Amino acid sequence: MRTIALISQKGGAGKSTLTINLAGIAVSRGCSVVIADADPQQSVVDWYKARKGRSPMPYVASTHASQVKDIVERSSANGADLVLIDTSPNSTEESLAIAACADLLVVPCAPALIDLRALTRTKSVVDFSGKPAIAVLNRVPHYGNEADQAADALRNIGFSVCPHRIGNRAATRRHYTRSETISEFEPDGVAAKEFEAVFDFLCAHAGMPARAHEPLSPREVAHG
Repeated sequence: MRTIALISQKGGAGKSTLTINLAGIAVSRGCSVVIADADPQQSVVDWYKARKGRSPMPYVASTHASQVKDIVERSSANGADLVLIDTSPNSTEESLAIAACADLLVVPCAPALIDLRALTRTKSVVDFSGKPAIAVLNRVPHYGNEADQAADALRNIGFSVCPHRIGNRAATRRHYTRSETISEFEPDGVAAKEFEAVFDFLCAHAGMPARAHEPLSPREVAHG
């Protein structure tokens, strides 16, 4: 089993969206997935409750940083393949406690100055934890070179940067309101392919197979 924690010391970085979609891809590929939602906003829990039993889907647990270790241990004992942890943006202590339970830290970041400035605090958490970390550029505009500049800035801070980026697309914003993953909302769309590329890259860095068995087709994912 592998555990991936999504951390950022800035709210609105896209942690919950990335968590939901990484989980959806993993489930569609035959993995048993648990999400531990330790973000006080509980966006992933709300998404989970609104799905009303639709499948395939991960199991989502509402939790606190102090309980994450227990969830990870129980998930491993129950045969889970992957635990994803959505974290609070406002507590360095909580982020460190969660990082201690993770095999890999994922840091979503928009290519904007305010987001990049906030990452110096996040980098401190990463450095103190001693865990490997990957920054993922999120909400990337379709034009200009902001993303390239942001990637350079992240590397200068000391982050490894995922070469695959999540674009600023309407589908990425809308799927949550329908309590779906991007692969369910627009299975053949560009956004779904972007998330899949990020997932595959993170699997390689976490030492996790990208699929547990032959994947479901996009239509099977969409209709359960």
